[in-house]
Formats: sequence, C-alpha cells, structure tokens
Amino acid sequence: MTTLEEMGNVMRAVPGPRAGVHEVADWYTRKAHLLDRLAGDAAGTEAVRMHKQAVLARRRAAKLLAVA
Repeated sequence: MTTLEEMGNVMRAVPGPRAGVHEVADWYTRKAHLLDRLAGDAAGTEAVRMHKQAVLARRRAAKLLAVA
C-alpha cells in the first residue's frame, strides 16, 4: 500500500460520534502508524514533528483503552 492510499484509508476511517472506545483507539493507532511512516519519509523538524504526533496518538489510544 502506498502512503497516499494509507492516508486515504485513515481519513475515511475517522470514527463517528457514536463510535465505541475500541474503534476510536484503533483509529488513533492507525493514525500513529501513518504518522511514523510519514516521518520516515520526511527530514529535519518535519520528521520530528510527525514522530511526536505519532507518540501523542499512541498515548491517546492507550488512555482510551485504559478506561474502557
């Protein structure tokens, strides 16, 4: 799968307002994976920024699952 395809998949998979905790956490995990992939293709501060966003997305997923 190309990065562009993965971006489209993540964007189309955004959970709706009635989504369950597990669905939302899964989406944040998918988003983190995408951000890591983008960071790997980037350089400098852009790569660092995307990696930090990936870390935050994983933390959000973990928090959601911790209270589930």
